[in-house]
Amino acid sequence: MGGWKLETGRFLMLITFPVGAFWLFNQPTIFKEFMRGYRIPDSSRGDKAMAEFKEQLLANKRKEEYEAFLREQMAFEEAKKLRAANKI
Repeated sequence: MGGWKLETGRFLMLITFPVGAFWLFNQPTIFKEFMRGYRIPDSSRGDKAMAEFKEQLLANKRKEEYEAFLREQMAFEEAKKLRAANKI
């Protein structure tokens, strides 16, 4: 096909490109230049809203589970009364 010279050149390109890119983009001066104006956004308001939303979901879930439990208990008591009435 291309011979050993072409394969060697291709292998050299495949190895040096990622290594060179890693070296270049991890230089402190370049990093400082790109990160100069970057600020971490304040997400405390969003975090508070998300915590309230999660709490609301949990409260709704607990309420639904409790209502289902009460319905089960009422059905159980009704079945118990019917069994007792049928025995007599």
